[in-house]
Amino acid sequence: MNDPIDSRKLQIFLCLARKGSLKAAAPELCLTISAVSHAISSLEANLGVQLFHRSGKGLVLTEKGEYLYRTAIPVVARMNNIRSALAGEQHADRAFLRVAAGFNFLSYIVPDIVREFNECFPRGNISIRASERDVSLQLLRDREVDAAIMVEPPEDGPDFTYHKLFDDELKLLMHARNAQAGLEVVPLRSLASKTLIVARAHSHTNKALQLQLNRKGIEFRECIEVGSTAAILEMVKLGQGVAMLPDWVVRNVPSSSGVVTRPVEGLRLNRTWAFVCAKWTLPNLALRTFRRLCQQAVTGLTEEAPPSLVNMG
Repeated sequence: MNDPIDSRKLQIFLCLARKGSLKAAAPELCLTISAVSHAISSLEANLGVQLFHRSGKGLVLTEKGEYLYRTAIPVVARMNNIRSALAGEQHADRAFLRVAAGFNFLSYIVPDIVREFNECFPRGNISIRASERDVSLQLLRDREVDAAIMVEPPEDGPDFTYHKLFDDELKLLMHARNAQAGLEVVPLRSLASKTLIVARAHSHTNKALQLQLNRKGIEFRECIEVGSTAAILEMVKLGQGVAMLPDWVVRNVPSSSGVVTRPVEGLRLNRTWAFVCAKWTLPNLALRTFRRLCQQAVTGLTEEAPPSLVNMG
């Protein structure tokens, strides 16, 4: 009978496969380079296959190594979840959770969610980072986060599963004295003469917007990157350009602020937000609780008024 695979060596293998070099993997594993090398050599001998190609550029998985990597991730995740489940209520309030979230979601919605999460898990530890959609997906693949909140989630497949949170729509934000401010719907062609103000030029939303406009033969005069939604509002108030922002962020901007929002003719600017996990991440109590809090936080979000942007610093 074949000996079972050593779980510790399997974890070392997964880390080395992600990092691509002994030097990068050793500190994360709290091992010496030689110890990591010895563990992998031992694992290869035990399995009777070569797992890595050694080259001057680092370590690359062989075909057998690729297979082991794909199949080992859910196995190790299940072992970790078994350990957590066996701990039961004794450690239920010590939850540890890592989350990536879209910038606006993190700014406007996450603070209340974290407050409630901390009440549920008083000795827990939650780490949240802001990231764009594609970065979030890579963080999930690399097991750097347990869940991600993003726009336009990937379809359920071999890698990811998602729970829809809500839909939103982008509206054109402009100065109240703009020539199109008196219109109910802004003509698409009028955008060609305007400056677009964005938080991040390479965001998934901005790239999707630019792609739609290019297909229609429209291009903004220029695009200015300012780093945050608060800065976008201030720039629009100064008449420096226009912006495309989600309805739930801008709906409560008062008329006294000097800006107005309008839909744009002929543009589909709807997005879906979702709670996304890797398939190999089994939903423990902390993850299920955080997802439930997210769902509660966005209930009626696109119908109700969001926090005012006027006092954003």
